[in-house]
Amino acid sequence: MRVVFITHNEVGQACLEELVELGADVRGVYTRPERTGIVDQVDLDGFAEQHGIPLERVDTVNTDEVKAQIAAQQPDLLFAVGWSRLVDREVVDLADTAALGMHPAPLPRGRGRAPLAWSIIKGLDETALSMFHLVEEADAGDLVGQRPIPIDDADDATSLYEKVVDAARRLIRRYYPMFEAGDVPRTPQEDAEATWWPKREPHHGLIDWTRPPREVYDWIRGQTRPYPGAYSRLDGRRVTVWAANPPAETTAFVKPGEVVYRDGDALGVGAWEGVVELTEVQVADDEPIPAGALVDRYGVDLGDTFENARDLLG
Repeated sequence: MRVVFITHNEVGQACLEELVELGADVRGVYTRPERTGIVDQVDLDGFAEQHGIPLERVDTVNTDEVKAQIAAQQPDLLFAVGWSRLVDREVVDLADTAALGMHPAPLPRGRGRAPLAWSIIKGLDETALSMFHLVEEADAGDLVGQRPIPIDDADDATSLYEKVVDAARRLIRRYYPMFEAGDVPRTPQEDAEATWWPKREPHHGLIDWTRPPREVYDWIRGQTRPYPGAYSRLDGRRVTVWAANPPAETTAFVKPGEVVYRDGDALGVGAWEGVVELTEVQVADDEPIPAGALVDRYGVDLGDTFENARDLLG
């Protein structure tokens, strides 16, 4: 089948690799210009060159010029995966068989932005990767299928993203042969069950140490790489927290945000009736370090207190 693919991330690249392996005739790939602000962007130049696939860098596919290019490629299937902008109806209609997207949430729950971060922040123990038919409304088209993805206690944004990449490969391997055979599944989403998850900005990562340890832990692991990270301030310095240990279930008499102990590379910080054990941090734009090294390298003492998000509201 003739395929046109729109993507700029690793999930899209994984799909492309599977499509080529399955014998798809990939006529063209559209990706974004290289920018530092796109956290999960991958360079597709090498892939495109290796397989002799035309690659175009565009900010949007909704221009007359790009629409004409896609029309000339006569796609049976058009994919837009990991593409942060909506695709016009005119582009969707250029696919003879189907125009498809993927979204890492169990649609209709979790339409919108930052689904991986929200899944962990909200403490979910399972999410899914959904393949769906593109419509002009975000993430609202009929479902082709879903791949469940368990979220383990030790998972963070990095490891969950890797699971999503694997799920994308599995969805392509399952459904592309069906498309070739003329079977194109469509199951309408239940709009009454739909939920919407909002966009996240870097400043949204401020840690509220007055939350229970489990919520602070989920907050940290849900916003680690490839995202900008959860952060707090200590002695006027911004400290990004990249990793923490799963919290114990025991309670502790502590002040939220207070540095209460050092255990090797770990640093125990008070939360609501418990402790969060930080394991990797970064001060300002310095190199990431083990959290316990804050004591040696930055003069942090037991009893020092991280700034609380709620204190900024007073």
